[in-house]
Amino acid sequence: MNAFSRRDKPIRIIKGPSASKPEGEEEHTRAVLEAGVVHSLKPISAGLGVLYAVFTIIDLMTLPAGIAAWVATVAAITAVILLGIYLALSVKILPARYAHPLAFAIAALILANSFTHIYLAKDLQQTFQIALILVGAGSVFTSSNWLVMVYALALSGWAWMIYTLPASNDWTPFGLALLISILLSAALHRARVNTLVQLENLRVQDARRKSELETVLKSTEEAQRSLATSMAVGQRITSILDLDILLAQVAHLIQERFGCYYVGIFLLDESGEWVVSRAGTGEVGKLLSEQGFRLKVGEEGLVGWVAAKRRPARVDDVSQDLRYYQHEQIPRTRSELVLPLEMGATMLGVLDMQSEQRKAFGEDDVPFLQMLADQVAIAIQNASMYQVEKSRRRLAETLYGVGRALSGTLDLEKVLDLILEQMEEIVEFDRAAVMLSTNGKLEIAASRGYPDSAHSTHVVMKENDVFKEIERTQQPLHIHDVLQHSDWQHSPGLPQARAWLGLPLIRADEVTGMLSLTREHPVPYTEDEIALASTFAGQAAIALQNARLYDQITRFNQDLEQMVQERTEALQAAYDQLEHLDNTKSDFIRVASHELRTPLTVLHGYTQMLLDDGLIRNNSLLSQLVLGIQAGASRLGEIVGSLLDTAKIDSRALQLYPAPVSLSSLIDLVTSGLVKSFEERGQSLEIEGLRELPPIQADPEALRKVFYHLIVNAIKYTPDGGKVSISGRYLGNEDSSPDECAVELVVSDTGIGIDPKVFELIFSKFYQTGEVALHSTGKIKFKGGGPGLGLAIARGIVQAHGGRIWVESPGYNEDMCPGSQFHVVLPIRQ
Repeated sequence: MNAFSRRDKPIRIIKGPSASKPEGEEEHTRAVLEAGVVHSLKPISAGLGVLYAVFTIIDLMTLPAGIAAWVATVAAITAVILLGIYLALSVKILPARYAHPLAFAIAALILANSFTHIYLAKDLQQTFQIALILVGAGSVFTSSNWLVMVYALALSGWAWMIYTLPASNDWTPFGLALLISILLSAALHRARVNTLVQLENLRVQDARRKSELETVLKSTEEAQRSLATSMAVGQRITSILDLDILLAQVAHLIQERFGCYYVGIFLLDESGEWVVSRAGTGEVGKLLSEQGFRLKVGEEGLVGWVAAKRRPARVDDVSQDLRYYQHEQIPRTRSELVLPLEMGATMLGVLDMQSEQRKAFGEDDVPFLQMLADQVAIAIQNASMYQVEKSRRRLAETLYGVGRALSGTLDLEKVLDLILEQMEEIVEFDRAAVMLSTNGKLEIAASRGYPDSAHSTHVVMKENDVFKEIERTQQPLHIHDVLQHSDWQHSPGLPQARAWLGLPLIRADEVTGMLSLTREHPVPYTEDEIALASTFAGQAAIALQNARLYDQITRFNQDLEQMVQERTEALQAAYDQLEHLDNTKSDFIRVASHELRTPLTVLHGYTQMLLDDGLIRNNSLLSQLVLGIQAGASRLGEIVGSLLDTAKIDSRALQLYPAPVSLSSLIDLVTSGLVKSFEERGQSLEIEGLRELPPIQADPEALRKVFYHLIVNAIKYTPDGGKVSISGRYLGNEDSSPDECAVELVVSDTGIGIDPKVFELIFSKFYQTGEVALHSTGKIKFKGGGPGLGLAIARGIVQAHGGRIWVESPGYNEDMCPGSQFHVVLPIRQ
């Protein structure tokens, strides 16, 4: 197969010798110009030779006798030299590099002849002859350097004439004529050079356009031939529904039509990890298919690479490609083209085309061959679907036949023989056996492909035996290649097994044996084949137990449904009772809190009046007693407030009034009211990173309660002299919108820590660590007692804001004091 030719790149037009061109184009231009000079020298030398021969005769006839001989001699010599140059150029082609030197020599010879005539004859009319020579040189020379040398020679010779001959006023018009001739010569020189360059460019462009046209025509012809070939192959294969015949025909047709050295078709196995040779041309292709030759997807060869990447791979020289996998049976491969076989989004396999010639597959070949590969993929899919449908039909017929046989006989051996007989028509195997378990041994109850001596053979089961694995999992066991299975036991006297499938025979949830299917070539069983074999095995094993098992399952299902119904009703009753108790508790808290607020208000009022009384203020004992009453009332008011907050959270009646809140100012407000508590306990407070936090939308009073409870909790469970830290950070980035941003505040302490087992329990209502009876009554005393509502209220308020709160601690230890960290994350916007 010949590759389509590629189009050359467009020509870069040479605009003239002054244009900026690459070195290669300058050399080409110089060669063209020199060739123009070479072509001009032969007619010029011949014409000038004849002309000077005529001048020789004219000089002898017209010039005075004293100088006629000299001038005629010089003219004759010039004619002889010029004619000699003509004869030399007629015999041998002059190299282009000598064209300008020879042209300069001719010009110098002619100028010398004219100068001699002027000098001897004192005839200024010969200046016009020099002018004509210069004009002629401008139309001959294509090199400016050589032309300037001719100008220099003419002017210097003419100047020498002026210097040696007597002074005359007639020199001026002749000198002017000489200068005009130089200008005209330069113009002719430029016009000639440009004309030659443009003609050459036009010639090159015309040649390249002809080449491009030929390439396009050739490509079109090749494309038409490839398209026709693809259509012909496609028409041949679409009517084949047997997969093996189809693959063999496709490989043969492609090799025949495209002249490939080797054509192979690889299909993906069930695991999708290997591509397996299913068809190929020649004895090599047949051998690879029989051996089940396979390549690892994505790791081995161009075939594996294409199967993984799902796009074509074209290699002009396989020796230069590291992906190439050289098989010893295909040694002469030089170029390779591998195409994916895809049906929609499903990868079926790859088409491998190899040639003995380098660059055998052109880039333009790929689309047409990929179209052919797509047709092959469609044909493979159709053949596969046909085989599946055929297998299903056979399965239905076989199941019907097995069902009739089972319903008419209780002879297990006949049933198993019937299964193996029918399975041989559907699932390919080289030998099969039905093995039954008896007293820890396996007995071959039915077999195909085994010698007669194998019937009733007992196999002793070992701990790592395949049957033990099937008995344990009660699932089919598939071994792709037994040579890779170190525990495989080869039976003497039988051909080496390669692919093996074992299926359990299950009766009453007990594995009573297995169905063994063996292939002597490494072609793994497909999922459909495993399903078919499992169906047969199950039909044979459970046919006689169907009625009993159905009755047992029916009664078991009824008992199970009744049990589930009873348990569900019991759980629902328990849930209703717990919900009623929780509602009763919430109602009690709400009622008790409201009832306590009125007497607390009265108590606060009267204690304030007592403190304002001068008699009380002047009596230190009475003043201390009233202050104690006021402190107790305040403490009781806080507890009542906590109870009310808990009731609101439980009843989902907590109302928030969002407003812009500065967390730094809020924490300062909370901690300023606890300065005395820190001083009493000798604890230090550290705050960092809060002033950089942006304002958030939140209920300031609700957040004040959150951080009040967290800080008081940290003071309470931190020994005297410890430290409480409050830090914050912004959660977001430059690309995050304000609705996605949040802030995180962490209240840390150096206290006794918290057991990870109670991380969630501490946020529940009324939960207290340690023994309640041992708790003190001070709210900031070390491990002081309380109602156990602070963290529950904090979580309820944070969650109402759409945030999160959690605790982290290495554990509980009053000696080491590992400390705790309470994290609060709040959104910037509600």
